[in-house]
Amino acid sequence: MSVHAPASQLAPARTAPATPATFHPRRPTVLSYGLGADSTAILLMFLADPAAHGLEPDLSDLIVVHAITGDEFVDSLDYVNRLVLPLLRARSVRLVQVCRGGKSDTDGVLVLDDCRAPRRIHAAGPWCLSDELRAAGTVPRLAIGQRRCSIRFKGWVLDNWAAAEFGARTFRRVIGYHADELGRAEKDTAIQRRLNTEAGRTICEPHYPLILARMDRAAVEAYVLACLGEPIKKSYCAMCPFSGVCASRDRHEERLRAHPHVAADVLRLEYVSMALNEQMSLYGPAGSLYGRLTEDGRNRAVLDAFQTGLDQTPYAVYEIRRITFVGRTKDCRRWHGKKRDEPKWWCSWQRTPRCRRIHTIVDEDGAAVDVEPHPSGPDRCRGKQQKGQTWRSVRTVYEGPRARAELIVNRFAERSRGAVRLVTGGVSGIRRAHYLPDTEGLPRIEAFIVAAPAGVADKQRPGFEKKWTKHTGRRLTRFRPLRELPQPVRRKRSSGGPPRCTVPGRSGTSC
Repeated sequence: MSVHAPASQLAPARTAPATPATFHPRRPTVLSYGLGADSTAILLMFLADPAAHGLEPDLSDLIVVHAITGDEFVDSLDYVNRLVLPLLRARSVRLVQVCRGGKSDTDGVLVLDDCRAPRRIHAAGPWCLSDELRAAGTVPRLAIGQRRCSIRFKGWVLDNWAAAEFGARTFRRVIGYHADELGRAEKDTAIQRRLNTEAGRTICEPHYPLILARMDRAAVEAYVLACLGEPIKKSYCAMCPFSGVCASRDRHEERLRAHPHVAADVLRLEYVSMALNEQMSLYGPAGSLYGRLTEDGRNRAVLDAFQTGLDQTPYAVYEIRRITFVGRTKDCRRWHGKKRDEPKWWCSWQRTPRCRRIHTIVDEDGAAVDVEPHPSGPDRCRGKQQKGQTWRSVRTVYEGPRARAELIVNRFAERSRGAVRLVTGGVSGIRRAHYLPDTEGLPRIEAFIVAAPAGVADKQRPGFEKKWTKHTGRRLTRFRPLRELPQPVRRKRSSGGPPRCTVPGRSGTSC
């Protein structure tokens, strides 16, 4: 199929200045290509007028790098294969496709393709985001303000590829933030400045062409449509918890209906995640994907495919033990640092607004003095107890047909009436047999068995059993696990420098 606009006919999106004066023109430019509208628009702008963006006329100093998560919608891959890659081939633009080499960071970065005549975008590498989620029995979540799945499968991969590619050379890193995402760009710039300072050199210079061109999302999509002749869809993983932001709910569900097997896989991920923790739905407090899909009769085929898959897949019975510890408040961390030799009540209990108001110390001019708080701690000063880390143990105690797995859970509850509570999840409808009394406050202890699709890896922290015995007086699991726990894997690399960057078919360990 021919491309709507040849590279020679692409028009610059705007006449606004695109390249900061501080950028050295001989340094290579790396475009992080996510297959979506924003990065595609930047790529088309580069092709249309390289000189306006500080590039060589032949684009020999441009490297387009795509980090593969393994879970993009196939229509996004098809769009780029048909309409974008022919433009790169025509101009001999270098495209590098990279991914994680495996589950562990020590597996390094794998380069699946590195050429100037790319024919296709690779759909997956040896270790996909969905593989990791299945093994962990969870769904992607926003943790501590970080999109950990993006950091692990995109940011980490791109950073380590760049370290192997450029060494100590500085390069320009181009990110597709549009004009309405100035806050994200400012945060990204601040992080990069910190990394440059810590390294004692300029690792890279961040660059945001769409912001400089004052192009918002609507302008970006209009530009891509004008250049390529087809509207571009949002690029995101099928199990993205921000799918309501990446696309409207209607558009996202329409996409799931077009790919029912993909939708069924995502529903299964959510089902397993909620079996191990009722709160861990795809959208968290906003609800579950399953619940949303049941509200529209057009999703019946997707839901039927999901239920059929549950009946056909091998099942397991998991014994889940969970400890949620008491945490440290912000006041405690600020005034006591890493250690708290003499903890105060406000180290583990949040102070109420009233407490902060009436116990504020002021100087002779009435200005608040920044000193360690000294409230006596009456009930009206105590807010919520500060929640700390949660440690979880997952052990597989049975594998087999679904009916048998669910029967084991039910019979355990029936034979231990009074000591075991059979609890049905309010959102998931999944039954769990809890064999410890329900507790209030922190630390919170939970222990139950549940039936769910097999595939979750047995896992717990090395010190879990010691903490479990301390808080419960019990030793080990209630049921005999099918297998021993795997040996813990060191998270940090054993040697300095970036992890190896492997190109299939080449000897050596670097790119």
